[in-house]
Amino acid sequence: MSTPSPQRYRSVGQRQGVAVNTIDNALAAFARIKEVDPRITPVLTLRHFAELTGLPYLFLRRSVARNARAGYRFVHLRKRIPGRSTTRMISIPPPSLASAQRWLVDNVLRFVDPHPTSFAFHPDSSPVLAAEQHPNTEWLLKVDIEDFFHSISEGQVSRIFASLGFSKLLAFEFARLCTVAIDRGDGRNPEPHPGPIEYYQSKFEGMLPQGAPSSPMLANLAMRSLDEILATSAESTGFRYSRYADDLAFSTDKKRTLEEMHRLRREICRILNDAGFRPNLRKTVIRGPGTRRIVLGLLVDGPAPRLSRSYKDNIRLHLHYLTSPEHGPAKHAMARKTGISSIYHHVRGLIAWAVQVEPAFGKAALDQFQSAKWPLIQPRGFLNDDRDL
Repeated sequence: MSTPSPQRYRSVGQRQGVAVNTIDNALAAFARIKEVDPRITPVLTLRHFAELTGLPYLFLRRSVARNARAGYRFVHLRKRIPGRSTTRMISIPPPSLASAQRWLVDNVLRFVDPHPTSFAFHPDSSPVLAAEQHPNTEWLLKVDIEDFFHSISEGQVSRIFASLGFSKLLAFEFARLCTVAIDRGDGRNPEPHPGPIEYYQSKFEGMLPQGAPSSPMLANLAMRSLDEILATSAESTGFRYSRYADDLAFSTDKKRTLEEMHRLRREICRILNDAGFRPNLRKTVIRGPGTRRIVLGLLVDGPAPRLSRSYKDNIRLHLHYLTSPEHGPAKHAMARKTGISSIYHHVRGLIAWAVQVEPAFGKAALDQFQSAKWPLIQPRGFLNDDRDL
């Protein structure tokens, strides 16, 4: 949505009897936002936001005040490798609130670039691109941030929107719409948050909900300054750095000692702790010569990322049973206690990922996969469309 020209905006406002200082303030707000990026849709007030989104103003205002029944649905998933907690909480917003969050993604956040070392949650991002930052790795340090989204507060989110040119009040209101305030139950709740006006007082400061459409991009932007610190620290010691969501990787193609790697690990954990993040020590690992150096599931000990042998062997095993005259899709699905459609899409997804990482292997696997005697199955979207292969 384009910003109106200052002349036209002033002319229309004056004809409608709007006060001159009000028009001046609105034009100044437009200019601030346009200076950041002219593609960002300017929003002046929460009522203006209601007009743009078609959502009821009173609903938005009560949501900001934490007075509306937000209706988040919470799902607790067991972590494969637990940290301080054994489950991960997914917070799914109701359709009305998700609509407001998605509008902010489509009209504001997608136009703001994260730090260059970030390879998730933005257009054209990919785990393959992240792994490509670590060729010929001799030593690798991997650090995982625990409760990544929940570690980012509404105060941090508010500062993001304010940095994009929105007024401090509206930035706060956007932050409230994009965060959820619950009792964490771990003793980490901040003091009651007064809000800029009395109506917005809340018992707890909110945090990014994992499951909201706006959380991934906001998490990236909240990490920009920390990414810069980590990248600078890595470069100063001869290491390369990349981040994919909450997975941090530091590597070098030079010879190092184990003591140097432990020193790097202590420094990175210190930086994260100082910034309010908790490293998951169970998933923080050092890998050197003689071990598998893997970034986001891809081997990085050569000039380009590679699939692991176990990943390829898994595809080969599926293809053997799917194309064998003695088995075929029906018997293979039955042996796996699943349906033919499920096994089709599962294996097809594995191959789609293989095509991205190792095109030659992936293309050969896809040809063999398509030679199986499949019944008619409704296709789904994949990482690469068959027509592109």
